[in-house]
Amino acid sequence: MSQATSDIARDGGSDKARATRAALIRSACDFFVDEGYGAVSVRDLARRTKLSSGAIYGHFRNKADLLVAAIAEKLVTELEVPQRGKSLYLADYLAAQARQYRSRAALRALIVEGAAAARIDDDVKERLGALQTAKLDEWRAIYRELQRSEHLDAAADMDTLVVFLWAAEVGLGVLEAIEVPLPKPSAWARIIECVVRAAPTEPTRARRPG
Repeated sequence: MSQATSDIARDGGSDKARATRAALIRSACDFFVDEGYGAVSVRDLARRTKLSSGAIYGHFRNKADLLVAAIAEKLVTELEVPQRGKSLYLADYLAAQARQYRSRAALRALIVEGAAAARIDDDVKERLGALQTAKLDEWRAIYRELQRSEHLDAAADMDTLVVFLWAAEVGLGVLEAIEVPLPKPSAWARIIECVVRAAPTEPTRARRPG
């Protein structure tokens, strides 16, 4: 886990404090997905969780902090953990993830809510941008290592492949938000497999903030 991600996900303190923080993140995930980030206030969340607003601010600086923590949690539990520990080649891993795309609807909804909020909230933009940049860097490093260990085409541009696959995942969330019918998981997996086999071979330099 990168430093940026660990800073966002930190939850020090007692077991009770960590449990409270985790419960707040779960409630916020559900609330933001069901009602929309812009429609939910810290006061609303306090009523839903039967905590005071002050107790919530004891764990999160503001609503943007809570949104990004919720997205960080979902990225781990819905995208990274399901296949962790399985001995899968990259193409098999991506196909398995594609077949399971429907299970990540909540994650995509949170990303869409975050992207919309980032257009008018600089705090959301900065914090969500930092999280996404850190995650993309993590994934690029993993894919480049798999490229070496699996003896994949050394010219394949894995950095661009990572961005493309994540853009496709987020794009599904946009279509879901406007209720556009999506492909069957098996068909989506076949397309992803085709994309991986035809990975671009002209390296591009990933743009970094700053």
